[in-house]
Amino acid sequence: MHDYEIVGKGMAAIGGKDVVTGKAVYAPDIEFSDMLVGKLLYSPYACARILKLDVAKARELPGVVAVMTAEDIPGENSYQYWYSDQPLLVKDQIRYRGDPLAAVAAETEEIALLALAAIEVEYEPLEGIFDVDEAMRPGAKKVWAEKENIHSHHVESWGDIEEGFSKADVIVENTFQTSYQEHAMLETESAVAKLDLDGSVVVYASAQAPHRDRIQIARALGVPEAMVREITPHIGGAFGGKDEANIQIHAALLANQTKRPVRIVRTREESILTHVKRHPIKVKYRMGATKEGKLTAIHLVGIGDTGPYVNAGEEVMMVMGAYGFSPYFVPHAKTEAYTIFTNNPIGGAFRGFGVPQATLAFEGSMDALARELEMDPLEIRKINGLKTGQKFQPNSVVRQAEGLLACLDRAAELSDWKNRGEKERQPAPNLRRGWGLALSFHKVGFGRNIPDHAAAGINMAPDGSVLVRTGGADLGQGLHTLIAQFVAEQLGVPFDQVKVFKPDTTLAADAGASVASRATVFSGNATLRAAAPIRQVLIDLAAAEVGADPELIDLKKGYVYVENEQVQLSIQELASMAYEKNLPMQATGFFTMDYPEVKLDDGSTGFEQVVGFGAHVAQVLVDVETGQVEVERVIAVHDAGTIINPKGARGQVEGAVSMACGYALMEELIVDQGLIQNPSLESYLIPTVWDVPEIIADFVEIEDAAGPLGAKGLGEPPMNITPAAIANAVTDAIGVPATHLPITPERVLSLLETK
Repeated sequence: MHDYEIVGKGMAAIGGKDVVTGKAVYAPDIEFSDMLVGKLLYSPYACARILKLDVAKARELPGVVAVMTAEDIPGENSYQYWYSDQPLLVKDQIRYRGDPLAAVAAETEEIALLALAAIEVEYEPLEGIFDVDEAMRPGAKKVWAEKENIHSHHVESWGDIEEGFSKADVIVENTFQTSYQEHAMLETESAVAKLDLDGSVVVYASAQAPHRDRIQIARALGVPEAMVREITPHIGGAFGGKDEANIQIHAALLANQTKRPVRIVRTREESILTHVKRHPIKVKYRMGATKEGKLTAIHLVGIGDTGPYVNAGEEVMMVMGAYGFSPYFVPHAKTEAYTIFTNNPIGGAFRGFGVPQATLAFEGSMDALARELEMDPLEIRKINGLKTGQKFQPNSVVRQAEGLLACLDRAAELSDWKNRGEKERQPAPNLRRGWGLALSFHKVGFGRNIPDHAAAGINMAPDGSVLVRTGGADLGQGLHTLIAQFVAEQLGVPFDQVKVFKPDTTLAADAGASVASRATVFSGNATLRAAAPIRQVLIDLAAAEVGADPELIDLKKGYVYVENEQVQLSIQELASMAYEKNLPMQATGFFTMDYPEVKLDDGSTGFEQVVGFGAHVAQVLVDVETGQVEVERVIAVHDAGTIINPKGARGQVEGAVSMACGYALMEELIVDQGLIQNPSLESYLIPTVWDVPEIIADFVEIEDAAGPLGAKGLGEPPMNITPAAIANAVTDAIGVPATHLPITPERVLSLLETK
């Protein structure tokens, strides 16, 4: 490994002190004089026809400045996330509980609420469809009269699965099921919008993709994108829930209509009732292997409920299917992924993006196979684990797979896996202890043939301090801290002399969305490319000043070093010289991923993908009298390339494991006939500090040449793996497969009854 000065050191997160002391400014904190309060009117029904919508009385109320309906939208009445089917304001039919009918701007929140109450709406409740199996049946009631309930059916395959299953000595089959999960970010969706002096709209929004938001806002306003500016202040959590433009479009519409600043902040109940969720998915999984444990074939059918609008549903299901047999080599494979319309809540982007559901299925099946063959779950994974250059999707091969075995071996070592049989499995008459192993990986970025890039801009001031402009949003994952580390390392300045500006679509180029475990690699590479020409100017100046070969010069600790010996020439002096000599101290960098084409042994063509592996071991204690599951410990080992900030990396793993424990054991939105029954954090349970287990996070640092200084993404992999490890541990403890998340006490007791 390299001996870096800044990279690889544990740095406190930029802005972290402001966050913990309450000084950080979030969108709800932004104040302007003459600002109005915005509110949206939502339907109380999951499926209904609008017979009457009369806003006249609301408009007449003192203090009400604007009431907008679909007729008042100057541009496209569509969110335009990836599809244009979801209206910003509904005018004819309600298709889910979160459909808004009108937007209000008033002098105070109290007046805004009175205005909502004054809007006269007459509904004709309709019979909806709320079960995906029913929705798929021929002749089923349609969510959309002009479209089928099966929005898409994606199939990926290679080899011949019938031949593969014919060669299997053992075949295991099961159905796995997951429920809705709420993002539960600390800060709900929020935005402030106002008009600038030139008539353009400025939006301050808690957002993961500010440049994409700008596109959506401009379409709704019917103006060029240059007339929209989005600025991202501190973000109080997102996890995919702010990957889409939500109320920032409505805030912009109201500001444009009233010519005054407007702030919209969803209440917790509004947020839970209306914004997107993790998709509930049913996975029918079939796996075959030889008696030696070698996989011969896999066939899965995944069915995902996306609600009435596509949003990210089709893409989530495509990803779920694409990850359906990873991280194992399978000679014959087929995945089928269905995206189904219902009148249930909308499914959208959520940390992992379909991979946690897929991992539950293939890792539960690997354990089932190990039980059938009486093999160690660790060994059967080693036998089938992907190797460098092997195919894991029809046209994708692993660029570098050394991390797979390295993660497995390290997780086994830290958990003392081989000696678990000697440990106390029944510490009390009602208690059963179990251990579960899970392995997975996650690609970095969106993938081949999908537009995906990042840009960054750097300006070194004459005093040697550095300004960095990025469009990449920091949601708390530490992206801006990593960017500052890259810049400080390359330009040789102290970390605290680097200032990273928050995203501003007018001042910073597009860096893409902070999703898909891509931000470190894409924004990191763009930042390094921006720093390179400035570094070269400094080195050339230093070489001329000290009379040394530029190849022997390094920049670090604020000074010039020649053959690792410091000379009395500072970076600040070099920066000042550069300005005096009219040399460029500003530069931009651009990065897009390359996918090299390779020929495979079977004669087909594949494209290299950067992936990060991870292996988790969960230890659980199950009370067989109450059904309560306690996660005692999770060992999480990840192949994330060069670790840029150990503190941040550890925080990513610990946060993801905590979230995954909630997904595995307790988080479940209760949806009845399309209506969420537990729309608060009193009734929707998320883990507290008392529920978080001991977490042992460790890293296998195998550099990847495609990453910035060898780094890879880490945001999603820990979330993908922990639920499967916990489910396998519960299965180990009670002797009955746990296949339905969350594994609530009621479900545990039901499983025990079947035993």
